[in-house]
Amino acid sequence: MRFNGASLASAVSLLLLVTGSAIAADEGGNSNASLKGKFRLSINKTCTDTATGATVHLYFSGVTTYDGNGHATLTERGTIFFGGTSFLAFEETGNLTYEVKPNGSFIRTGTFTATDGSYTLTGVKQVGQIDADNSVLNLSGAIPPVLETLSFPGGGFSERYCGTSGTEVRIQQQ
Repeated sequence: MRFNGASLASAVSLLLLVTGSAIAADEGGNSNASLKGKFRLSINKTCTDTATGATVHLYFSGVTTYDGNGHATLTERGTIFFGGTSFLAFEETGNLTYEVKPNGSFIRTGTFTATDGSYTLTGVKQVGQIDADNSVLNLSGAIPPVLETLSFPGGGFSERYCGTSGTEVRIQQQ
């Protein structure tokens, strides 16, 4: 059997269409499926309080678990530096939602709560990029920055703008 160039091109196009449809069906057309598993994180964050103008520097390490459907959980330990030799260590958990775009960029938003119940942080938004192997995530704060609210039991709160830079590296496939 002989194929001319047009017939061969049509056959290849049909094969690619069927294959692409099968892949989309396997993932349910869900681009979030590319972000699934456990990742070790290391993040640096600098925040400025809107009322006082005070600047703090925060450093985090922990683990983020992405479910492949747009939800993630995060546990992390951190240190906040207030200037000079004044610092405070803390632990927190985060509940995140995320959306991956076809080019591998993503946006994640969420709420963080201190494990000892001493605060809740809302309004966190970060943007990122997944590498070609789906094993390294680069993170940064949203530009322009969004207003985060740090709330304390009893009604106190602080509003701040933050810059973020960090990396997550896959430690377990799911």
